[in-house]
Amino acid sequence: MREGRSRAACLIGICASALMVSPALAQDEAPPQQQKGEEVFGADEIVVTATKRSESLQKVPLSITAFSQEEMERKGYTNLGGVQESTPNLNFSVQSAGQNVVRVTLRGVGTETLVGGGDPGVALHIDGVYVGRNSAAATDIFDIERVEVLRGPQGTLYGRNATGGSINIITKKPTTDGVEGSGDFTYGNYNELRVRGVVNVPLSDTLSSRIAVFGESHDGYLKNLYPSGRDNNDKETFGGRMQLRWQPSAGTDILLRGYFQKIGGAGPGSRYLGTDIVSANGYPTQGNVGIGSAGQRVGADVFNLARTRTGEAVLPRPTGFYEVRKDAPEFVDLLIKGVDLEADVDLSDAILLRSTSSYQTNTNEILVDSDNSELPIETRYRKNDASQFSQEFNLLSQTKSPFQWLFGAYFYHEALTERFQTIVPAGLIPTSVALPAGAVPGGGGVKQDRVVNHKTESYALFGQLSYELTPGLIATAGLRHTWDNKVQNRTGGGQIDITTGIRAGTPGLTGYEAPTHGEVSFAEFTYRLSLAYEFARDHNLFASYSRGYKSGGFDFNGGVVDPTTGQVPYKPEFVDAIEVGSKNRFFDRRMTLNVTAFHYKYKDLQVFRLTGDGPLTDNAAQSTIWGIEGELKLQPTDDFAIDGSVGYLDATYDQYSIPMPPTDFSGNRLNYAPKWTAAAGAEYTVHLGEDSLLARVDWSYHSATYFDRANLALDRQDAYSLFNARLRYNMASWYVDLWGRNLTQTEYLTGQLINPPFNCNCRTVNLGAPRTYGITIGTRF
Repeated sequence: MREGRSRAACLIGICASALMVSPALAQDEAPPQQQKGEEVFGADEIVVTATKRSESLQKVPLSITAFSQEEMERKGYTNLGGVQESTPNLNFSVQSAGQNVVRVTLRGVGTETLVGGGDPGVALHIDGVYVGRNSAAATDIFDIERVEVLRGPQGTLYGRNATGGSINIITKKPTTDGVEGSGDFTYGNYNELRVRGVVNVPLSDTLSSRIAVFGESHDGYLKNLYPSGRDNNDKETFGGRMQLRWQPSAGTDILLRGYFQKIGGAGPGSRYLGTDIVSANGYPTQGNVGIGSAGQRVGADVFNLARTRTGEAVLPRPTGFYEVRKDAPEFVDLLIKGVDLEADVDLSDAILLRSTSSYQTNTNEILVDSDNSELPIETRYRKNDASQFSQEFNLLSQTKSPFQWLFGAYFYHEALTERFQTIVPAGLIPTSVALPAGAVPGGGGVKQDRVVNHKTESYALFGQLSYELTPGLIATAGLRHTWDNKVQNRTGGGQIDITTGIRAGTPGLTGYEAPTHGEVSFAEFTYRLSLAYEFARDHNLFASYSRGYKSGGFDFNGGVVDPTTGQVPYKPEFVDAIEVGSKNRFFDRRMTLNVTAFHYKYKDLQVFRLTGDGPLTDNAAQSTIWGIEGELKLQPTDDFAIDGSVGYLDATYDQYSIPMPPTDFSGNRLNYAPKWTAAAGAEYTVHLGEDSLLARVDWSYHSATYFDRANLALDRQDAYSLFNARLRYNMASWYVDLWGRNLTQTEYLTGQLINPPFNCNCRTVNLGAPRTYGITIGTRF
């Protein structure tokens, strides 16, 4: 109780400090001749649409970090993995141990259920369209207007609720202003080649088009020492976007957009952590080779007993940070395609009707060498085929009235088929090796082959009202009611012996489990209340209370089955969030300083644990999260600019225990939730006649991070820093960049998976990128 009071006092203190400091600076800086509404020199105005209206970032009562295309290029960001370097309390990683998905965590809130029909804790929206499959977050970003990172529950205005926040990508639209475009070519180490181009072409006074295309490839960062092995963490991607925009009148704007992106190659790589394995060759001493006649799993020292495809014993595990030795032909094949139709129509001078329709498909296929060696011990294969359709209608007020409103209706449908297969071949070890009674000599082999069909439908009605109570003081209330329905059919559960067909854990039974069915519905209200006060020009305070909700669902791999009712769902999770903040611009807008403090009560966390048949999701945890964030932009002179951010996060489990084995994780830190994140950057421009030379350096920092709830030393990535730099020579229509990322060659992990006890109970980890550098030549016209 005392701890809760101290946290509340801390939040009040932050707000009070902002109240005291901001007016003082505002009084010092404001010139007598400055009038309200008059523009002054300083940082460019950033306009965001986080509230579904075009508003200044500095006036929106939300915690938002926004990046323009130009800012992302100067910082060297081509995807969301880069954005995390400059966003407080954002963590982003690609997971690949049997899947090709993205884990995004904001302020300690994310998702444990990375496959199947689970909902992301941090939603991704592209041009206002919710994207259901988290693998889409790994795609490249090009020809955008901006990226917006909204921190905190988004329970009112957005299509699918998210407990952690939302990342909004807004692409550039066609215009009738004239023919324009840009293009660039990049060459870097690891044989990186990237080509990008965009052109905007007016077709008439009312019709315009825009086409953007891009492609990139590079060799793998994770070197495979096996003679015919593929290097992981490579890249083979290309994609494009085509838009047609029709503006027949001042009050009508219709946009048709088609897009695709394909990602191939060996895919994101993983390797054994290694420090949790004690053996002469560096590999686990136990592996599953079959199922005995009594249904027991049969283990053996496979890494010493098995032989390679050419008959040799395993070599010692490579010890280089970026080295593996794998025999399986690993690959990833991700294809995303979609079409959107947007329409804005003025029903009157006071009312705007907006319609957003979207259809998208996502096919994601991956093969992984899960034994991480040159021995043919085990492979994992997974394929997802997903299609989604969404339709959203908004009615918005568009007057200068103190009273503003927005109402909306939303529908979402997703159909998903997933196949997951693991294979341990028969005869893996010599038949002379003694195995338990009832086991096939040499090992009968193990196979798991599960197919799941999943359907999600979601409906929502929502609204938000704002009223200016007095000049500068605006109260806002938002409410949403969501109905979610999920249906899942699963076949092929369990593991079987390839030779005998005996199923694990079921003496006397053969073949896979009988098909199972599950259906569940949820209906929840979520809401947001806020007060925003502009007490002086360019100085705003805000406070809010919001409730976020993420629906429950069914496990794809594993999960509980009731003999009477079928598959047992896990329940929704909820976040109740309090946030106070101050947004300020000083010194004729040469300096922007935003500070936010927050406090969450995180209930019914959807956490997972490994069972004999795969991950099982429970609503087993409660958590209290609080923290502080600050963001700064400073332009002391026309040619010198500084930016930075810092985030502090206290995210621990208040209550979390599991029955098997009996373990209490209460008091431990949440996964992927470092206590400190920070970033700083500086750039300076030298003018050379009509040309210019820009130099920029960036630093980012993550404090120690735990990848598992146990918070063991083996689950910890120690604190690390990354340094990036860029030198750009600008001409009238051309530019040349020399750039480098991770210049100090910092070696760091981005994620991990703990393998099941019947396998090796060891950790498989994902790696951050090494030092990269190159040259980019670009043109604008």
